[in-house]
Amino acid sequence: MQNSAMNSAQRLGSLDLLRGVAVLGILVVNIQLFAMPVAGVLSPKLVSELQGGDFIVWFVSHVLFEGKFIALFSALFGASIVMLTQIHRSKGLDHWACHWRRMAALGLIGIAHGVLLWMGDILFLYALIGMLAFFFVDRDVRYLLTWGIIIFAVPIVAYVVAGWGISELPVSGFVALASSAPSVHEQVVTAVNAYQGSWMEQLQQRLTEVATRYFVGIPTSLGWLVLGCMLVGMAGYKSGFLTASWSARSYIKTSLWGFVVGITLSIAGVMHREAYDWEILSGFLIADQLNQIAIPFTAIGWAALVMLIYKQGWLQKALWPLVAVGRTALSCYLLQTLLCTAIFYGFGLGLYGELTRVEQLVVVIGVWLALLLAAPLWLYRFRMGPAEWLLRRASS
Repeated sequence: MQNSAMNSAQRLGSLDLLRGVAVLGILVVNIQLFAMPVAGVLSPKLVSELQGGDFIVWFVSHVLFEGKFIALFSALFGASIVMLTQIHRSKGLDHWACHWRRMAALGLIGIAHGVLLWMGDILFLYALIGMLAFFFVDRDVRYLLTWGIIIFAVPIVAYVVAGWGISELPVSGFVALASSAPSVHEQVVTAVNAYQGSWMEQLQQRLTEVATRYFVGIPTSLGWLVLGCMLVGMAGYKSGFLTASWSARSYIKTSLWGFVVGITLSIAGVMHREAYDWEILSGFLIADQLNQIAIPFTAIGWAALVMLIYKQGWLQKALWPLVAVGRTALSCYLLQTLLCTAIFYGFGLGLYGELTRVEQLVVVIGVWLALLLAAPLWLYRFRMGPAEWLLRRASS
């Protein structure tokens, strides 16, 4: 088997580099959830005019990053499930028990992260969906790709059908449906006041947002996206795509096609928003679904590009800080939360709702630099990140 013939350093190095890129890239989108009310993520013109530099920052993050890096993270999580299963089997361990303990420990860390610190937690989601993905661990590449695509497509098809159904409503019915939503302005003011306030005020707001994310977001969209991408990631690992085993030419072609198709679809979604004057419901049911379809293409474009870069051996030393971030991905993900909440929440600088998107990008770059400095320094003295050590201890 191609993977078994590959040495451990190469197998881990390519995944670590891509994981490091994903840790940094996901903050480009997550910064919005740290810095402004959720409404600003769902429809960007609800909290600002979105002009000039702010529009450029939003446009680039939407087209190249939004959804694409959670997809990459999910694919890497799926790949790690296969890799860890192989390791556990080679050591004669009960791979089922090892996986369940690991997912349970990750889930507890995720709940604590989401409830105590930040509503945008993905760790609980990965733990929950990771339990389902494990049932696919021994399937072949074609099976994994087929079911990954089908599962990913389910909410997209459902929302498109819902959009068609709503468009067939009489005008009075459509107005009644739209007017039944709570006041967006009221939600924005409530969120800003809470997150600029004390930790207890933040907790009350966060519990509502976390509950919505877990109990609404996971079953209706996020869970499907993550599970589909995990299965594709398993296939990517088994096929050698995520272990830098393909030829440079194959990665170049894959990256170009992925970016061309994905970027085109996302831009089409932005054009639809403009054509409908950024109306919220049609933006969600049409423009957002175009971006959802774009997600796997652009994510594959990013992954192929990173694999191509990894294959350039002369870059290995320059890439070490990114690889170090990837090796301490869980710790770096949690450190992002600590740094960003200290900047935006009331127990820190209290800048929630105060910064433009351009200013948020400055924060992103600052956090990137902190991670790229901290991760190599930590690994100079320790074998793994502190959160990785805790997860290993809790699941052993």
